[in-house]
Amino acid sequence: MLRSHLSRLIASAVEALVREGELPAVKATPEVEDPKNPEHGDFVCTFALAVAREAGREPRAIADQLLGRLIVCVEFQSIEVAGPGFLNFRLRPEWVATFVPKALGLGDALPNSPNPAPKRINVEFVSVNPNGPITVGSGRGAAYGDTLCRVLAASGENVTREYYVNDGANSEQMRLFAESVRHFYLEALGHASAFPESGYRGDYVSKVADDVRRLEGTERAEAELGWFQQAAQDLMTDRQKQDLGEFDVKFDVFFHEQSLHDEGRVEAALNLLKSRGAADTEPYAQELSREKGGGLVRTEQEAGPLWLRSTRWGDDKDRVLTRTDGRPAYIAADVAYLQSKLGDRKFEKAIMILGPDHHGYIGRMMAVCAALGYNAYPLEDDDKSRLRIVIYQIVRFLKDGKPAPMRKRDGNIYELRDLILELGASAAPGASAEDQLRVGRDVARFFYLMRSHETHMDFDIDLATKQSDENPVFYVQYAHARICSVLRKAAEPPLALSEDDLTPEALSRADCSLLTHERELELIKKIVDLPHEVQRCAADYGVHRLTTYAVELARTYHHFYDACRVIQPEDADLSRARLALCRATQVALRSTLGLLGVSAPERLERADLVKQV
Repeated sequence: MLRSHLSRLIASAVEALVREGELPAVKATPEVEDPKNPEHGDFVCTFALAVAREAGREPRAIADQLLGRLIVCVEFQSIEVAGPGFLNFRLRPEWVATFVPKALGLGDALPNSPNPAPKRINVEFVSVNPNGPITVGSGRGAAYGDTLCRVLAASGENVTREYYVNDGANSEQMRLFAESVRHFYLEALGHASAFPESGYRGDYVSKVADDVRRLEGTERAEAELGWFQQAAQDLMTDRQKQDLGEFDVKFDVFFHEQSLHDEGRVEAALNLLKSRGAADTEPYAQELSREKGGGLVRTEQEAGPLWLRSTRWGDDKDRVLTRTDGRPAYIAADVAYLQSKLGDRKFEKAIMILGPDHHGYIGRMMAVCAALGYNAYPLEDDDKSRLRIVIYQIVRFLKDGKPAPMRKRDGNIYELRDLILELGASAAPGASAEDQLRVGRDVARFFYLMRSHETHMDFDIDLATKQSDENPVFYVQYAHARICSVLRKAAEPPLALSEDDLTPEALSRADCSLLTHERELELIKKIVDLPHEVQRCAADYGVHRLTTYAVELARTYHHFYDACRVIQPEDADLSRARLALCRATQVALRSTLGLLGVSAPERLERADLVKQV
């Protein structure tokens, strides 16, 4: 917003210099940055240093040329060339203040950026096998994937959120899950049943078995395994949907792996690979008969497994697509699924968000993408690649400063819903069950998103449930609740402003040129930085920046609040201007929390987190 305006202004000055022959054409695009030392100004531009070699000029000479063009602009109070060629800018306070009504006018659209050429992007995340609940480990992927989708949508992309249900009929995992459910089902009916080797244990498995009985309403002691598999995975998928819904994660599409087989898409995709010369069979010798002495009489060459020659595209080894008996290997469905996204459904980009145990998928899936005929560049060329695989790292939970194994005392899996309920009950012990669920969700989502997805993270449960401003979730929500409190007080004497007087539209007409205090200007610049932060997150998928931005915005507001009394009966115009600034901050805080999937409460009661505002 403000930052992009300045960058465009400098770019126009560069274009004028090039057009008039005072500067050769260069490739770099000017951008403004925060100065390392605030005393140097509001922003700094290093464009002259970046293009000096390409332009064949001294960087200070280029900076002086730009200064001469820019110094007449009303946006700048002063510009200076510093060091080897830095341009330091100080902005006119009255110009900075014009962004308050602009932010109020944008409202919930404040984070959004215009996108003249939006892409259709498919984002697949979570995709937990339907043989178990959503765990706390998968919770990080859920929070990250959902927030990335919100960020991409805010940057103008057309995003489809997709969950891949691994329900292939030939899946060994799903077969074992079905056998385990059937064991508990029959056991409850009094029928003897051997527990399957390597089967699934835990309360959730017997719970699914109970649900199968209630679902059917009849005893099916003789039911085939396939029936149990379908019933069990449907119930497990429904439970996963419910858990994710309580985490405020919703999907546009639940895509079933089995549909790829049922609709012939696996076979079609493998035929496509063969037609492109990317897959072929490897003949093998089959013994047909032997003499009594054991000597070989005759052998015959038959078609062997179908191989994807993925090493051609950088994979560490070729991959088996179908076994000797013709049954498809697991990767065959992956091929068909990617073809469904990029070919059949014509998404311009597919993003797969996978857990820390999936690093091996990167090489093979990028090779699959290239073998199918789609651009699959290295990750540094992400803009050109039709496929992007994002790996999020593991989460370590801490209690009392020590690693806390996230398993229940009875050995059962500690689920995401367990974490949400524990956080909510600890952080808001006197709240209703509904409010505890909200508080637990807010805390879990914020903490999952506080570190880059590319790094291992420690989830400090003690800090997450702490009832003080040391807890970053509370700190940010407290700023929003404080603004709501200020607006309520403005409706009381002595100002006694009406509800209509306090709307964003009404406050946007306040005389914001009165906002000249250092704390006021810092807050305005931080508010209008939100679109820039969203664009950065969309560019490199580093959505953790939004939690950092939220904390910084809250801190900047608290500093403003402490230094600048908002309600001043003796100066109604200044009061209105500062109320407008409060409203603009509220818009930015609410928008940022919305992108994070965290609520923005208008009040913080003792039963909620810590104290009443």
